[in-house]
Amino acid sequence: MDDEKLLPDVLDAPVPLISQPLNTRKEMMSSSSGSIATTRSIPAQSQIYKVYKRRWYMLSVLAVLNLSNAIGWITFAPVADLTASYYNTTFANVNWLSLEYMVASIPVGFFSAWILDSFGLRIGLMMGAWLNVVGLAVRYISTIHQLKGQIRFIVLLIGQGIAAMAQPFLLFAPTKLAALWFPESQRAIANTLGSASNPLGILAAFLLSKIIVKEESDLPTMLWIYIIPGGVAAVMMTLGFCRSIPPTPPSASAAESSESFVQGLKKIIRNRAYLLLVLVFGSGLGLFNTISSLVEQVLCSKGYDDSFASLVGALMIGGGIIGAIIAGAYVDKTKKFEPTAKLCFTSAVLGLIAFCSLACYRGLDVYVAVTAGVFGTFGFGAYPVIMELGVETTFPVSEATTTGFLFMAGQVQGILGILLSQFLGRDLSTAQLGYSKCLASVTPQDLTIPLLVFAGYAAFNACIFLLFFRTDYRRLKAEERHAADSILNFSSHSHGTPVTSQGDTTS
Repeated sequence: MDDEKLLPDVLDAPVPLISQPLNTRKEMMSSSSGSIATTRSIPAQSQIYKVYKRRWYMLSVLAVLNLSNAIGWITFAPVADLTASYYNTTFANVNWLSLEYMVASIPVGFFSAWILDSFGLRIGLMMGAWLNVVGLAVRYISTIHQLKGQIRFIVLLIGQGIAAMAQPFLLFAPTKLAALWFPESQRAIANTLGSASNPLGILAAFLLSKIIVKEESDLPTMLWIYIIPGGVAAVMMTLGFCRSIPPTPPSASAAESSESFVQGLKKIIRNRAYLLLVLVFGSGLGLFNTISSLVEQVLCSKGYDDSFASLVGALMIGGGIIGAIIAGAYVDKTKKFEPTAKLCFTSAVLGLIAFCSLACYRGLDVYVAVTAGVFGTFGFGAYPVIMELGVETTFPVSEATTTGFLFMAGQVQGILGILLSQFLGRDLSTAQLGYSKCLASVTPQDLTIPLLVFAGYAAFNACIFLLFFRTDYRRLKAEERHAADSILNFSSHSHGTPVTSQGDTTS
């Protein structure tokens, strides 16, 4: 298949993207008086950048993996009351089914970042794919009738924990896959599509869990259905994801070697801009995880039914997917990572403050739904942009390391948010119990105080981000330097062979 140029035609703009050392080679030219030895300077090795069609398949594998894992994470949040009743446990214990994902990401996060950086995408994603599907299968085992009493819930926790260990392998990978397989003009959107499959999975869980589970006895059916995407993704990964890196890099930055895992750690802990980004991004992701996990409990105690809670979750996630795609496409075109991240983050915080304030009252269905949508749209709009911004801030530190610590910061703050909500939550008053829509034989809590604390913390971090965060785009500047060096090199040796960039190839 004919290659498609990613850059202007080299005859119009013969710009090599990486300068190469020059060799002097003798060529024989014939003349009437015989052969004349002439000297011609040409590049020793012309660097050709290529992209391969298989990158879209690899991105689709990662997307399905993230979707499946996200479904596993948030499976029980939309039906927390029925889950508590089915397993004869408490709301607090049901919260641990979501909290396990956050807890596991911290120790496993270090290991998965090291695996991805040291052994490559294929090994890391293979481990994530099979941990995910095995964990989903073990969850289903918890529903068999031979298991009695608390053993069933313990088996459920074990299965959820195995699937939780897969999450860091999968969520650390989008920026690395985008950097290694996609050209500079597609990196942000590739990262967006790989990352946005995670909220898409959350959205699917919010919608499907409520549709499938009408009563307690429907839980086994739900758990069986949720094994299917995980199994499909594991097969796709095993049979089709054959390489960690392409034969030829797609860009100048992809051609460079990343820092080792240990060297990368030393660099990022001394990078003030990145550490600030860790704090801010961690607060945003942590609050989103907390609200997503608690939304059904927050709303049912105020008289909103489970169907409305599922709608709120769907609006939050659905808006987030749209926002992420728009923001990813925009920064791919403009490279305005920092202003876009600040705009999205601040808008998301305003939506969160409004949601946390309004959700404390009854009868405000429309306003609660709209503010949740605003929070999700801008919150997940900021997600892939900040991930790319983190890579730009720390280049040439490996993408998995940079993304990993951003993500782990979010998980730590998510854990603290859920624990804080349980500590600050209060028992419902007699009047509140009268209009509560929480189902089954469990005791809900009034989470008004935690919501107001979350709103204040989000506002604080938005101010910090706007006032103090500044950074250089190190990866883009490195690519610009390569291009400038190559222009000078080519101009000095006009008889050399220009470096070109080739489009999609089928190899």
